[in-house]
Amino acid sequence: MHTHSKGVRPAAVTFTAGLALAVISAVAPSAFAAPNDVLGSFQLRDCVEVSAIVSVPPERAAAALPDGYTSSSFIGLPGGPGIPGNSSLLMGVETCQSGIIDGVPVDGPVAFGERVLSVDRKDARPGYHFYAVEQVTDNQQIYDLMREAGFDIALVPGVGATADAVGGISEGGSVRIVDEAPVPRVPSPLGQVSIWKDTENSRSALRLTVHRPTAQAGIGHVTAEPNSPIAFLMGTETATGIGAINRFDFDARVEVVR
Repeated sequence: MHTHSKGVRPAAVTFTAGLALAVISAVAPSAFAAPNDVLGSFQLRDCVEVSAIVSVPPERAAAALPDGYTSSSFIGLPGGPGIPGNSSLLMGVETCQSGIIDGVPVDGPVAFGERVLSVDRKDARPGYHFYAVEQVTDNQQIYDLMREAGFDIALVPGVGATADAVGGISEGGSVRIVDEAPVPRVPSPLGQVSIWKDTENSRSALRLTVHRPTAQAGIGHVTAEPNSPIAFLMGTETATGIGAINRFDFDARVEVVR
């Protein structure tokens, strides 16, 4: 498969959740990998995610997406389409208290973050669909797995999220988010999530199943590093959007797909 991004600036630094939730120099999966071959999986528990959703100019979103993907707004039916003429960027980091990676328990908290563009449904899988812009983690095993699948991910010791009843902060990679979330916790519609990434030779998907999600909504303030992919997408280094503090467990599976 040959894909290309249209006019994306070079990344200065290589997201969930509504995910915002919400965030890869690729090592291509084996040429012998069959369609829907599962490269690995991880399960993370007792997660707190600080995230934000900001609108980005549709032309900038289109420039960051390979052929075959159409950006959409996150406020709409899962999988799109959403509000016409609107593109959404979701960013966040979750810190989880325990986990299992490829069947092996993790010793201590794990952080994992997404910065993703909302896109129309890419396959028959239900739920929300996104395209990966960048991701971060503090865990070497998750980093290796995502890199093997071709995702642009940064290994950042100390990355994470902290939150209390009224707000939170997430930072790591090229983005810092400060949330004001005064609304009480309510059930979240998060459930099934597909995050896509294409390279020159492959297409991969991170399949998330989110369990027992709750959310506090409010305002999210985003600061992106100069010349980073996020700053390019937003057209600015600072932006304000919908903020959310999400709490959930999730299961993740990394697949190579046709």
